[in-house]
Amino acid sequence: MFKLIPRYLAVNFITPFLMSSFFFVTFLLTFQLFRIIKIVISKGVEWSMVFELMGHISISFIPMALPLSCLFATIYTLNKLSEDSEIVAMRSFGITKIRLFMPFLISGLFIGACVYSLNNKVIPASKTQFKNTIIRLTSKGVLTEIKSGQFFTEIPGITLFAEKVIENGRKMDNVFIQKKGKGSLIEQVVVAKEGALIKIHDKEWGIPSVRLHLKNGSIIKRFSDSESDIEKILFQDYDFPLTSGGVISGFVTKDGMRTNSELRKVIDKVTKESLALNLSSRDMEKRMAKTKLELWSRINTPIQCLVFVFLGFVLGIKHGRGKTKNTSGRALIFILSYYALFFLGVSLSRKGIIPAHVSVFTPTLLSTLIGAYFYKKLDWMS
Repeated sequence: MFKLIPRYLAVNFITPFLMSSFFFVTFLLTFQLFRIIKIVISKGVEWSMVFELMGHISISFIPMALPLSCLFATIYTLNKLSEDSEIVAMRSFGITKIRLFMPFLISGLFIGACVYSLNNKVIPASKTQFKNTIIRLTSKGVLTEIKSGQFFTEIPGITLFAEKVIENGRKMDNVFIQKKGKGSLIEQVVVAKEGALIKIHDKEWGIPSVRLHLKNGSIIKRFSDSESDIEKILFQDYDFPLTSGGVISGFVTKDGMRTNSELRKVIDKVTKESLALNLSSRDMEKRMAKTKLELWSRINTPIQCLVFVFLGFVLGIKHGRGKTKNTSGRALIFILSYYALFFLGVSLSRKGIIPAHVSVFTPTLLSTLIGAYFYKKLDWMS
């Protein structure tokens, strides 16, 4: 009997966990579907590629979905067992609350280990593959979508206009380019009499770097904080980069696409650079905030799974048939409070006000304390 009950509890937990995981991943996926559908319609992408993209982005949502699934699956399982008086029956056999919790704890440990393993290499690889594929698909139409006498705005931050376009951009007349600037540079305007698109493909990914070779023109730069507000440069030949080719093997631009070891190397490198520049601790934290937040979040997610299982256990057990409590409402309030505190901490960390590990682990620690409080209030002796 005592060996059968843990297996029975674990089996009852598995089905709602898998269903809730599927629900949360699908829910998060819907926000990316609009972007994928736009590419499918405009680029004529095959359905096999669409499913590949959906698979890669779904994998990247797993760390967000599994902790929530742990919470709601545990609550649902114990709610159902409580309503059927199965918890009361187990208590009558002398089963303590720690023994009831043990199958859920083991499940949470297994789920946390899987999330940590996925976060190390699989999910960064999926994010890299997704971005590379998106760049490759969106760049396919650069040569074909530029039309005579029409503004081309598909490349972020760049507006391109050519009075005449011949052979899919291989020759252009009277070219106008406006590019948004960064920092003190407000904008950059390039005007040329002739232009031609040049593509250089990466062999491994097939992602092209697209340049626009211009002849006989001028570059006008507008600044906000310089002695001369406008700077003008005349040229005979000039290569203007339209797309850089995106992410290729061995070249990562986002922290979410790095492995854990790569994140630590970046942190060590930035730390040494900051010390060499004699930056203050706040400036150092600000420079490394995004990378540290990514690394600590990966460490926190497995712990979060365990804590959410614990909270689901203490919130899910009902006090008999005659007494009910709105566990779903409590869980929703808890989730909103948890992520409100988490994102508040993230915003403060990015400003260098508090360390990244404090903003990441504080909501989890408070959740553990709340769970311990409700655990002590469970209505039977251990």
